[in-house]
Amino acid sequence: MNIKTFIAFSLLSTSALLAQTTMCFKENHSSMATIESTPLDGGLCSSTKSLADMKKEGWSVDDIKIEQSTNGKNYIYILKKEAQTLSSMDEEKLEQRIMQRLEKRQEQEKQAKITQFKQMMSKSGKKIYIDKCQSCHGEKAEKRAYGTSRPLVELSLDDMDQSINDYMYDNYDRGNAHVMKPYATFLTGTKVKEVYSYIQSLKPKKEEPKEDKKEESSN
Repeated sequence: MNIKTFIAFSLLSTSALLAQTTMCFKENHSSMATIESTPLDGGLCSSTKSLADMKKEGWSVDDIKIEQSTNGKNYIYILKKEAQTLSSMDEEKLEQRIMQRLEKRQEQEKQAKITQFKQMMSKSGKKIYIDKCQSCHGEKAEKRAYGTSRPLVELSLDDMDQSINDYMYDNYDRGNAHVMKPYATFLTGTKVKEVYSYIQSLKPKKEEPKEDKKEESSN
């Protein structure tokens, strides 16, 4: 369903919801001549409004059932108020609200997919990190391997990618490049991103600043 079809369907559905139906009744009423001016029970009549009152408010009789009772007659009315026609301005506002909801839902779905993808990347990266990296770089990626490398948890993805390339092509050596080169050769394609994604999950989450509560005056 494209956006225009979705909006049109939503407008039609909203218009249909504007139509109202209610059921009012009166039991054991003795005079047919006064039934229209007698307050009816149930529904929106609520024992306060008569059939005449409801008609003044735009209601019409959609169906009626009359049954003979011991002390008179029982009247059951199905009342209906037709749907109000949306003005062009109301329709435009409604369309804007529908578009906003649709855009919000699409953004939520997009963010959900991004989160799911990151979780998948992190899961793959966790296995690689534990198997290949953790012994030297620490459980939280906080160690300086051999006292020379930077803690991986402090590196950006670009930094990590550049370091891997430098080790792979012998552009970087502080005395332990021969140890890192086999791992750098292994960490090709998306593996670097997967490991980086896992390392990001090791960082402590930042707490949102709490708003200072204003102390209530005792005066």
